[in-house]
Amino acid sequence: MTFSKLRSRTSIYPAFIGVSLLLGLIIPGFYEWTGSDQSRPSPLIGQFALGMIIGGVAICLTLPLLPIKSDAPEAENRRPLRFHVRTLLALTAATAICIAALLKFPMIAASVLCGGAFIHFAWFFARNPQHRWPASTLLACMSLPFVWIISYDELDNILQALLFMAAGFPMLLPSALIVGWFGHNFHESMWLSILLTGAELAIGTWLIGLGPKRTIAYLIVVTVVSVFSSFCFHALVLA
Repeated sequence: MTFSKLRSRTSIYPAFIGVSLLLGLIIPGFYEWTGSDQSRPSPLIGQFALGMIIGGVAICLTLPLLPIKSDAPEAENRRPLRFHVRTLLALTAATAICIAALLKFPMIAASVLCGGAFIHFAWFFARNPQHRWPASTLLACMSLPFVWIISYDELDNILQALLFMAAGFPMLLPSALIVGWFGHNFHESMWLSILLTGAELAIGTWLIGLGPKRTIAYLIVVTVVSVFSSFCFHALVLA
């Protein structure tokens, strides 16, 4: 029984990687099949997006019933987090500095914070070999939906913009929605995509340590968001 649970858990992560890669490869073909353009999106796009969301929610609701080994015993052995006054003061000061930096130098501050999230992820990956499969899958779900870019016919024409936007690709759509909500120009707010990508990675790193079921639920969210962002970027480069 234990072997079955362990096998089912480890086989889930390659499945996530495969699905993310497949979705990334079919995005151009799916866009063409729907007959969409930037000014007239096909109704099929909304239906497909709704189907992905419903499917993701359904899988998350069934996670408690799946025979996946829980990390609850390990969680019980962890030392509880204790915050002292000095720690709280340091966190408050760091938060204030980050907010001030984002207001004054948004792109630089967002890049530094995102880089810090990747450094922390690398440290977590190196220190926790038992979590390397889910950690690798997290990166795959964030990046593989954009794999279609490699075979894009006019890659040279978007290479400069690609290098500028790459760090914020996984959260491109959420940042665009936030920027649009406040009435700002998306092209001047690319720093928000980079910042949200760093936050996405940091949250994922934390959740991986809390157990496989939380990790799987988060991977579903990450995959859906990355696929939607990739689809929007594909429409953007065709405009």
